[in-house]
Amino acid sequence: MTQISVEQETFLEQVTDAVCRRGLRLPALIALDAGRPLAFLGGQMLWLAQPALSLFLPGNTIRHLAQLLENPAAVAALVNRLEAKEV
Repeated sequence: MTQISVEQETFLEQVTDAVCRRGLRLPALIALDAGRPLAFLGGQMLWLAQPALSLFLPGNTIRHLAQLLENPAAVAALVNRLEAKEV
């Protein structure tokens, strides 16, 4: 299993806060649990869509999100953080 870097830990915290702040905690948990086997493919799709997505999101955010989805340990850590977050 791939380790989670300090940079990924920071990004995980930012994603968790942003998802919860927008009230999307439960939909995110459902999507992550249902799509866990496909998370790697989601990361690959982000790499392909990066040129178009960079019109709406910073390139760093897209890169971090793609790397997060490609790392099963990071996806599990995100699910754990979302589950632990108070509603």
